[in-house]
Amino acid sequence: MPNMKKYISFAMLILCIAGCGKSEKEKPEEKISATGMNQSEVSSKGEHDFIKNEKGFIVHMKDIKVLLKHLQTSINKEDWKAIQQDTKKLKNSSPVVYTGANKNDLPKEFVKLDVQFHLDALELVNACQEKNKDKAMAAFFKVVNGCDECHAKFNPKETSTSWFR
Repeated sequence: MPNMKKYISFAMLILCIAGCGKSEKEKPEEKISATGMNQSEVSSKGEHDFIKNEKGFIVHMKDIKVLLKHLQTSINKEDWKAIQQDTKKLKNSSPVVYTGANKNDLPKEFVKLDVQFHLDALELVNACQEKNKDKAMAAFFKVVNGCDECHAKFNPKETSTSWFR
């Protein structure tokens, strides 16, 4: 069984790396941030033109936020059934997909952070399958820190997920 987990993790890593591609072209306007704006103001100012479906994107990001809050509570309670359901939803989440844009049209850093999100989510799934609260919480905060990093670069108004602490 441990070999199977390693194989699956390795396969996911290869898929994520292969899926990133090398043909992304960074455009100058992709470097612009939405300093001083919240998510609902971004498209009205044209700062994040790479998000083609802003309303859907915001809804999905809020869903992830709610999911992470619930997941933290479930880990603290060691409710492994709820954790299993939440981690399945989390690993199927994809900020890149939620933009509604072609991956090649997105900033490279955004795609890179999405890949790391998936790797961290997979680590969280594996930690939760071991039913080890300490490992699960450590992996959980890797996911949260990844969210913080992405927000710092692409949504500076909401740079921290301090609501977890």
